[in-house]
Amino acid sequence: MKTRVFNIITVFLLSTLFVFGLAGCGKNAQGTNVITISSASTTVEAPVTAVDSITAAEATEEFSITTLDGAFTQNGSKYTVTKGGVYTLSGALNGQIIVAASKEDVVELELNGVTITCSEDSPIRILSADKVEISAKNHTENIIRDTREKRVDDDSDLGSGAITAKTDIKLKGAGVLVVEGGFNNGIHTSKDVTIQKLALKVTAVNNAIRGADSVTIESGIVVAVSSEGDGIKTKSTDLSKSGTPRGDITLLGGTLEIWAAGDGIQASHDFIMKSGEGLVPEVTIYTGAYSSYTADTAATESYMGVKTENAIDISAGMIIISSYDDGLHANSGTAFQSGGTGIGDVSISGGTVITTVFSPEGKTGGGKTGRSDNGGWEGQKAVSGADGIHANGTLTISGGSVNIDSAYEGLEANVIEISDGITIIRAMDDGVNACKGAQTPLVKVTGGVFDVTVSPDGDLDGIDSNGGYVQNGGLVITRGPNNMMAGAIDAESTIEVSGGTLLALGYGRIEVSGSVKQFELSLHSQGEHNLTVGDTTYVFTNAYDYAQTLCVSDAQVNGK
Repeated sequence: MKTRVFNIITVFLLSTLFVFGLAGCGKNAQGTNVITISSASTTVEAPVTAVDSITAAEATEEFSITTLDGAFTQNGSKYTVTKGGVYTLSGALNGQIIVAASKEDVVELELNGVTITCSEDSPIRILSADKVEISAKNHTENIIRDTREKRVDDDSDLGSGAITAKTDIKLKGAGVLVVEGGFNNGIHTSKDVTIQKLALKVTAVNNAIRGADSVTIESGIVVAVSSEGDGIKTKSTDLSKSGTPRGDITLLGGTLEIWAAGDGIQASHDFIMKSGEGLVPEVTIYTGAYSSYTADTAATESYMGVKTENAIDISAGMIIISSYDDGLHANSGTAFQSGGTGIGDVSISGGTVITTVFSPEGKTGGGKTGRSDNGGWEGQKAVSGADGIHANGTLTISGGSVNIDSAYEGLEANVIEISDGITIIRAMDDGVNACKGAQTPLVKVTGGVFDVTVSPDGDLDGIDSNGGYVQNGGLVITRGPNNMMAGAIDAESTIEVSGGTLLALGYGRIEVSGSVKQFELSLHSQGEHNLTVGDTTYVFTNAYDYAQTLCVSDAQVNGK
């Protein structure tokens, strides 16, 4: 089993090399820096194969539970843990494990090659303890299987998941754990869920993993599959005893793969991706009909990759999203039990974000719910209003790589601020849209590389601000139609450039100040072009022919 898990990780890490190259750097013969701006393929496939690779063999030995420091009772095939301690479980049990310890006790259920199946209630149900750890021992394969019929009403007397808890739970170990939730959720707790090192696969009718207060993945390989609901979900919006908001989903490391009928990740507060103890998270999400596990009976109306009620913060790792609605989405205005309201901000300061957004049938005319018969994407259409990244508040990109490979609108927020990183957008409608909200709409660019592609035809804009556009640094390449009602760049008020370089292929009305000058270039034809700004040459490609080239810069610019 150790070899199998290692192979899963190796396949993932090697595969990421093929999708990481959003831009390449080097030098030409004259010693000039050369940066190639290139988008990932429109048929980016998730490199993770864990959904098929994490399996567990059925235990066949007689069931046993042993402990040196705990205590339990037995009533037929029902075992009740009544005291803190370590309990080793092995063999096959058609029954139930109940934890009913004191609120000060720490209980560890050590899985040593076990299959627990229950058709009447949750196979593992945790009623009371301080916290419970479920550990899969090294070189072991373990199954927790809930075989109840799919829930049709809210019966509070039954556990909601295959593993149901009223305490904090930690799932850990160097072994394999497969959890099957045929009734409702896979893993369900009203408190916190933490996952560490484990090779874990959870399948469920509804939510695969639900920690009402929080879900944290520190390391390991996690596969979450939901046939009719969300992949990972939180619910609470109050404050902890220490004053920390509840409802966060935090990824610190490991490999996470989600296949969900609804939202891949739904956080009642924040979604956070960052480096934890030298590790970085690697995430792949399929939603709606992109997930081959979505049931025909699924009735969910939201198919977003990541949805939060407050904020999204990505500073490390890689996330690849194939969704049937917004890729990343932060709501604002949600009233929290803590007394505050959601701010709706998205911040990307590092790592790699790749989103591909299409729509299900019924969202737009002619849309399909899956791939065509030959495995391609013919006939797919983006959702009207479905964005690669959507923030009801402020969207900030200050580092990393962002590739909106396909969307109706690429970036949409009240305020959009770009200060660093490489951002590449392909969109069917506006590439970038600063929309009305709590503040005056604004697109502000102070650094980084920003490359936007939309069609040269139609009523659409490369960059569209319902307020203003301000640039004092960075490189912006934006494309669009050549008319006053739509264009490469459009703003309701003014388009002001006081620094950096703005290359508009199509219509634009640009006001310059300071040392910014206008340059006569011809870079609007289809194909590959070179743009030299100072001592750096940028290589970019136009997918279409555009009407004209407008270029302003505070540096010497040449192009061909």
